[in-house]
Amino acid sequence: MNKRKYIIDTDTASDDAVALVMALRSDLDILAITCTAGNLSLAKTTRNARLSCTFADTYTPPIYAGSDRPLVKTLVVGENVHGSDGLGDMFYPEPDIQLEKGHAVDAILEIARTHEDVGLITLGPLTNVAMAILLDPIAMRKITHIIAMGGQYRMTNGCTANAEFNIWVDGEAAKIVLESGIPITMVPLDVCYGEAEITAEDRAYLKNLKTARGDFFVDCNRHLLAYNQRSYNKDIISMPDPTAMAVAIDPSIVTGSVDVYTRIELRSPLSYGQLIYDFYDRHKKPANVRLITRIDAQKFKQLVFKCAEE
Repeated sequence: MNKRKYIIDTDTASDDAVALVMALRSDLDILAITCTAGNLSLAKTTRNARLSCTFADTYTPPIYAGSDRPLVKTLVVGENVHGSDGLGDMFYPEPDIQLEKGHAVDAILEIARTHEDVGLITLGPLTNVAMAILLDPIAMRKITHIIAMGGQYRMTNGCTANAEFNIWVDGEAAKIVLESGIPITMVPLDVCYGEAEITAEDRAYLKNLKTARGDFFVDCNRHLLAYNQRSYNKDIISMPDPTAMAVAIDPSIVTGSVDVYTRIELRSPLSYGQLIYDFYDRHKKPANVRLITRIDAQKFKQLVFKCAEE
């Protein structure tokens, strides 16, 4: 059985790091990891991607540095959520793994041109993907699908009342991707919280594994834990990016979805970055997003636990 091939595009902070480890310890075949600025500066996201591969301890795909800023906006990072190093201020040693030469966008396009049946998993702002579409839309139409962590449709979050961080950081890029014609599965915040949150009991289970990965999953997210405790009075680690990765690794985790025409608001200073879903087909336009509305949270957690084992 051939492994499913993916490129992962990431702005590697603490929950992205868990997602990368999960991907590299799964049955997916990760052809490349491409990095963008978002949660952190590009220098930090590339470092954390290399560290994540070290903790995965399986194989190391080529890792590329990409866009260091959004297409139009000024970059706003999320160090207040993930720590100054993006990994809970653990300040892990410099990894031995090196970056590949060349730009992430060129790497995405080269893989799209030369491989068949390749998908994209996006864990951060969509800048690299949008740039690849602008440079060679024909090559990018060979990408079979995109699984994107992004957006929300019911809940608010710590970015703005209307927009999720990954989309808000580069709304112009998100618009390009939404209009590209590439099939998109969107994993919104709504299914990444609630029962999917990593509780104190879950953290104890991971620590009791007494593995480097179990410790890493908890420790690198300690700043995120403190943020959730302080901001929402919730003793949990939220893991949006691992949730999106779990959808790629085991599609049976999805228990509810809807195909829907999706747009983005870019003009309003109050609503910039909001994804607008036409649930009632008022625009009579073909769906461009498969929106995940429910997951099996226990199956998701079991996958996280399994990836943390020896």
